[in-house]
Amino acid sequence: MVDAKKYALIDLHIHLDGSLSLASARALADMQGIALPEDDEALSRMLRVSDNCQSLNEYLEKFALPLTLLQTSEAISEAVLRLCRELAEQGLAYAEIRFAPQLHCERGLTQDAVVEAAIRGMKKSGFYASLILCCMRGGDNLQKNLLTVEAASRFLGKGVCAVDLAGAEALFPNENFIDVIEYAKSLSLPMTLHAGEALGSESVSSAIELGADRIGHGVRSIENPELLQILSQKKIALELCPTSNMNTRVFETMSQYPIRAFLNAGMLITINTDNTSVSATSLANEYQKITDTFSLTESELQTLALNSAYATFLCDVEKEKLVERIKSRF
Repeated sequence: MVDAKKYALIDLHIHLDGSLSLASARALADMQGIALPEDDEALSRMLRVSDNCQSLNEYLEKFALPLTLLQTSEAISEAVLRLCRELAEQGLAYAEIRFAPQLHCERGLTQDAVVEAAIRGMKKSGFYASLILCCMRGGDNLQKNLLTVEAASRFLGKGVCAVDLAGAEALFPNENFIDVIEYAKSLSLPMTLHAGEALGSESVSSAIELGADRIGHGVRSIENPELLQILSQKKIALELCPTSNMNTRVFETMSQYPIRAFLNAGMLITINTDNTSVSATSLANEYQKITDTFSLTESELQTLALNSAYATFLCDVEKEKLVERIKSRF
């Protein structure tokens, strides 16, 4: 298995609610008196996507239970604390953990209170991480998304590093959220957009036109050679999540995954988990899969690790620290 600590690996695309371990789910349930199946396999089936998952929309169904468990300040802090400690134990050097504050307000929390709770858990863990706040695709949540953008602005540099647009891409394309995206840009917020996962390369192109600094997934950029050149020239990073993309049937086999084409095009691609529990994976596992499938060299592994450092939403000084840490491992 690729050693995450040896290579100082970085996860730039990991969702809190999709990365609750069995132990964390049980701890959060116990805190709140929520009944869960006693059998670990039964609980795992509630958190993990099946092998015959057919789409992103089906994949997103696995977030129902985690969101039920993440509706109090104490639970949110505990969940972030536990995830950070798990990532530290796995040997990661840094992570940008994302979640949608608006989805954690069902029991009366404000979005600010949700973010504050997440920051407390992150800081208590001692692990080096930042938070990305997700706006959500939907038909009637403009005001909630605007509040998310405002929260990101208030907490920028205090634990939060960027905003995102997540959710059912095929049902709600980027163009539906121009007002939210323009508001985020007016506040000088760094921004990543989920694109090129459930929709094709045109979704990535629109995300770039709307001002995305990074692209969540973006794997279907491969459908447009001209787009690859644009991504390479502009150094817009793709946050690739190989196992997740297999789960949602973007590709049927890992050998079809366009890692080689992206590397050959000189693109700033990064490797990430997306959801460690839903996809039953880890960052080391993701690197191992692509290494085995594409016979990656040490030099190529270093390139991928360094890409993640360059693509972080950290300041230049902090980026350089991560870069030097990675270079020292090779």
